[in-house]
Amino acid sequence: MSVYRLVIHRHGKLLGHFESGTPWAEQAVMEVAALFPDAAGFQLSAQKSIEERRLLASGPEGVQIIHAEHTFTPLELAAGSPT
Repeated sequence: MSVYRLVIHRHGKLLGHFESGTPWAEQAVMEVAALFPDAAGFQLSAQKSIEERRLLASGPEGVQIIHAEHTFTPLELAAGSPT
């Protein structure tokens, strides 16, 4: 399952990002993007994960994920969505 991220800037200042790994993640990112119009000074960029790196630990309890890190690639926002 892919993870999608929406990075949100306003007037050139990074505000943060929205990230979704749900089965409908791409749609969720597009819906959230619609809430931040260009006219209000927002600049948006969308990304999609292309791989995931994991740090694992093995012990008597089994294998555990210690840390997971996604590598993202730029994604076009759908036509009609703010960019």
